[in-house]
Amino acid sequence: MMQRLAVLIAGPLVCGLLAAACGSSGSGSRPVASLSSSPSGSATSSGGSGHASMLAYARCMRAHGISDFPDPDAHGNLQLNAGAGSPLDPNNPLFKAADAACKSLRPAPQAPPKDLRAKTLAYARCMRAHGISDFPDPKPDGTLQIQATPGGDLDPNNSQYKAAHDACKKYMPGGGAGGSLNTGGAS
Repeated sequence: MMQRLAVLIAGPLVCGLLAAACGSSGSGSRPVASLSSSPSGSATSSGGSGHASMLAYARCMRAHGISDFPDPDAHGNLQLNAGAGSPLDPNNPLFKAADAACKSLRPAPQAPPKDLRAKTLAYARCMRAHGISDFPDPKPDGTLQIQATPGGDLDPNNSQYKAAHDACKKYMPGGGAGGSLNTGGAS
């Protein structure tokens, strides 16, 4: 079954996109969504307040019934492994209610870097040069949308994809730190 994967380079934008629908996966793997408190994944801006705010958000989500909601890492990034029907699924009514109660604690989304599209275009060209021939160009806003099938060359778990990404991540904002993979939308 085809799964729509959108690679969002500016992590804070995911905060606003977290409510996107999760696609189904016939492989049994769980979709992953990542949130970041800063564009580069670094909590150094605002003296680390992004991390503190993301930690408060995680604690609030747990207090509102999402008991397995994770704490952010040292850089303020969250990684949610959510399958359809999981309490971590952004479409789950319990998740929606908890998010509504806690959203004031999330760090404010920051604008993407002005050169985001140029960087993601260089990344896309590099990915194609490293064997991922059908890797798409970024959208005008600089985000990448990838249609992937499990095991296909666009599957982020594919070894060829991983090798190309390792060679090309230097072109991404922050050298690839703080980027995110968000499964969303219809297949």
